[in-house]
Amino acid sequence: MRLVDIVAVAQIVSSLAILIVATAVLFQTREQRKARDDQDRPQIIVDADYTGRFTANIVVRNIGSGMARNITFEFSAPIESTSGWDITELPYFKHGLNFMAPHTDIASVWDSYQNVVRTLRDKSLRKGITITSKYEDRQGESYETMWRINPLLLEGSGYSEYKGFEDQVQALEDQARALESISKDIREGIEHRREDEGESAAHRQGNIG
Repeated sequence: MRLVDIVAVAQIVSSLAILIVATAVLFQTREQRKARDDQDRPQIIVDADYTGRFTANIVVRNIGSGMARNITFEFSAPIESTSGWDITELPYFKHGLNFMAPHTDIASVWDSYQNVVRTLRDKSLRKGITITSKYEDRQGESYETMWRINPLLLEGSGYSEYKGFEDQVQALEDQARALESISKDIREGIEHRREDEGESAAHRQGNIG
């Protein structure tokens, strides 16, 4: 092989090596940027919280590490309580949220767990309710998250019976507080009556004297 051919081949190999290295560097840079963006991106979900002592709550959460803005919500069905109140009519669900900081949440009371289960059964919502959250990050990139809530999935776990027991405890505590209030009013009424009778007796004695 002539020297000229060897030089040409060497130049080609060198160019290919440079291209491969440049491609690898570009790919690595893009992956690092994507990882950084993923760490800073928001993630909005609408979840059901059953950890309350007497109520199930609907909670909007930003579980991501970045701020979210221009947040809107869509529901596959109304989220109603036994009283007929539709949580989806709340202003921030109906009109959306302008901003939500990372790792923050907004909660609203739904109903007691027992009532929630009864309502879903009555409305044939055995697959639960799906909430679609649409939002943007700081740079204006759009995201969409779908989240399903279904308290009926907890049936058979013993949780329903546990929450039913807590509801009974709450009712007993409410009755005890009501009885205590009535008892207090009766005691105060007796004391006032005794004071009035004492003043009347003293007044009569003074007139006799």
